[in-house]
Amino acid sequence: MRTTSARKLIGGAQLATSTVEGVALSTIVLQATVEVGLPESTVGMILAAGAASAMLLAMPLGHLADRWGLGRATALFAAVGASALVGYALMGSPAGFGVAAIAFAVAQSSSAAARQALAVAGPPQDRLVIRATMHTLLNVGIGVGTVIGAILAATGLGPNVRAAYAAGAIVMAATAAVALALPRPPHRPTRSTGSPVAAAWRDPRFALASGLAAVIQLTMPVLAVILPLWLIHRTAAPMWLPGVALAVNTILVIAFQRPTAARVATPQATSRAAVAAAVGLAVAGMLLAASSVWTSPGVVVAIVVAGIAALTLGEVCGGIATWRVALDDVPAEAEGRYQAAFAMSTGLARIAGPALALPLVMTLGSAGWLILTTVMALACLGIAGLARSQSVVSRRIEPDAIPELVRPATPASLATRPAHHRDSDRCAA
Repeated sequence: MRTTSARKLIGGAQLATSTVEGVALSTIVLQATVEVGLPESTVGMILAAGAASAMLLAMPLGHLADRWGLGRATALFAAVGASALVGYALMGSPAGFGVAAIAFAVAQSSSAAARQALAVAGPPQDRLVIRATMHTLLNVGIGVGTVIGAILAATGLGPNVRAAYAAGAIVMAATAAVALALPRPPHRPTRSTGSPVAAAWRDPRFALASGLAAVIQLTMPVLAVILPLWLIHRTAAPMWLPGVALAVNTILVIAFQRPTAARVATPQATSRAAVAAAVGLAVAGMLLAASSVWTSPGVVVAIVVAGIAALTLGEVCGGIATWRVALDDVPAEAEGRYQAAFAMSTGLARIAGPALALPLVMTLGSAGWLILTTVMALACLGIAGLARSQSVVSRRIEPDAIPELVRPATPASLATRPAHHRDSDRCAA
């Protein structure tokens, strides 16, 4: 059983690593394009490759953690993350940035999942509260990190940011040592099954909702990748604005996701939330598109902050509505399978954002923003339609396809799940 002191150590590691992640999220795109001079398209493709690698390696690395031990696996992933940050600090070429970015994406995704598993090892009745605490620490850490990133950008990139990456590597190495010092949780043997995630995709309604979720979750790469490049290279925005925009988004999510989720408890409320998300995304697209028209930095800041508020409305309401439609009526014995399948939509969004949405916006400019947010708004309206047609029908499942998995969440925990990252759930830059 996990002791209180052990959980405090895990929580401290969660807060520390998410703060480092916030710093990287709010600076790495600017550092790579402005200071190192890498082309926007190269940065986008490398970040997409990192997201794809994290998604493809999630299951194998999860099996490694189960076999090798969560503490040792967490330490390994943190050590890889520390090495990636050293690579960020030293990068000077596309190859160096590529290796570091892919390693960082894989390490952050895997270590976040392993820390979550370490934290909830213990009595089942404690897990909901622990998950809530871990998600809160994740969002708070990212918020603090983005503020630090904004300050670094305002005072000059280059050596300041490289020093921050080096400090982040030391923090990650320290969390690796903490993970090794933790007592090992009891071993839970699991039986091997065929392809449980693939079975979930045979549910057509779930598959449609998950596909729409991938489009809606493009808010993540918009905030972490597309918006920073747009602001610095296409507008009169000050250098610190991308970090501030990400911090504003994180603060709004922390403030409003829990009360919003509490109110979205019926199919009718879910449909209304999805429509509100569509409106928010459409407004955000118009504001962000207009940000390139003005030459006054103050006006650009005001427009972008308003756009971020509208985008966050779409992110929070759209994420909650999508989660409700896709997962609210999943049979208890199949929840782990559906959760794992639904998580793939986040990975797809992380890949599609840098690979597809970034060139769309940077090539077409304001028109690209309008096209992108219109597609996202239409996805929200699709979720609204599914919610309206939702009926209480149990999904049929094949008994022999149900894995013996520890279920990662329940519908009641929705209010504590971040709308972005959403398991790590941010786009690891």
